[in-house]
Amino acid sequence: MGEENLYKHVGEFIKKELGCFAVDYKKGTQFGMIDVIGLRYVMGDYGGSTELVAVEVKPEEATFLKSLGQASAYSVMADRCYLAIHKRYGRPFTQEEKDVVAKLNVGLIEIGKQKSCKVIASSPQHYPIQAHKLHLIRKMGYVECRICGLFFLHHGMRSLRERSNIVNAIREEKPFRYWLMKFGAEREEAKKGGGRKDIHDRRYICQDCVQVFSGLVPRK
Repeated sequence: MGEENLYKHVGEFIKKELGCFAVDYKKGTQFGMIDVIGLRYVMGDYGGSTELVAVEVKPEEATFLKSLGQASAYSVMADRCYLAIHKRYGRPFTQEEKDVVAKLNVGLIEIGKQKSCKVIASSPQHYPIQAHKLHLIRKMGYVECRICGLFFLHHGMRSLRERSNIVNAIREEKPFRYWLMKFGAEREEAKKGGGRKDIHDRRYICQDCVQVFSGLVPRK
């Protein structure tokens, strides 16, 4: 069985067992493609965060250390990194393999003969480069709220012509998108004409946080 046929099984597993609320497949940046990615909330009474989970899926015949290195490299973009191996011959992981997994700070998932999955070792938390993490999450259709720090689906944005007016977003109870126009212009000036000039830095505010400002809008 090709590894692509295992993606859905792994995706359903990380939804159920790791608490991912969104899952996607074969997404990446210029640094490479990830087989399975998921988003999960880590919440508390006084705050929370959204973690990106990355899983490299391999057949049992794949070179173990090379596969492990691929999974470890995803820490550039992801908060948790796993290697999922299809153990179709039923051979268990050796202690030496588990030791190497621990050394490289990667989680390990076993995919059994019937495609059932289980976590052999949990991934520790990594600290990805935020720009790369946000880029990858945007490819999943999600963006980060600049106030609460959580991620939400990129839809229902105010149109471009209304980008400088949050009032309409408040009244319609929609998320809001705005541009750092001055910063974008200064950055392009620093490039001395290099790069694209029609792209400015975008930021987002989720629907819940938009309503924090509702008291500032006069009622009709």
